[in-house]
Amino acid sequence: MCHFLLVLPFVSLILFSFLPFNQALPLYLLILLFCAILYWLIWKAMRRPVSTGIEGMIGGVGKVIQIGEKSAKIFYKGEIWDAFSADQISLGDSVEIARVERMTVIVRKVVKGQARQAASFGCH
Repeated sequence: MCHFLLVLPFVSLILFSFLPFNQALPLYLLILLFCAILYWLIWKAMRRPVSTGIEGMIGGVGKVIQIGEKSAKIFYKGEIWDAFSADQISLGDSVEIARVERMTVIVRKVVKGQARQAASFGCH
């Protein structure tokens, strides 16, 4: 079905063999307009950044809620994650998710200037 939408402008050229030119042209232009809008929406959807899954977590900003000896727990988008950081973090710090390894997130401490930058991209 989706491939049919891609070739619809070519398939609709058949209109010119069945209808008079003055009737087929407006109908064909309407189909072309529909396809152009549809192609633009598809292109726009494909260019959106990932917002779900592990890929969508990278660059997100969470808050440290518990500190352990070698790990911490962070709160990110309604979930609590085990976290590890090479930086010195403390309770209440904002941290940016650098990567995810299995069920542990690797984070780095967010400096005040970086927190505003990450929030402006919608990564919180």
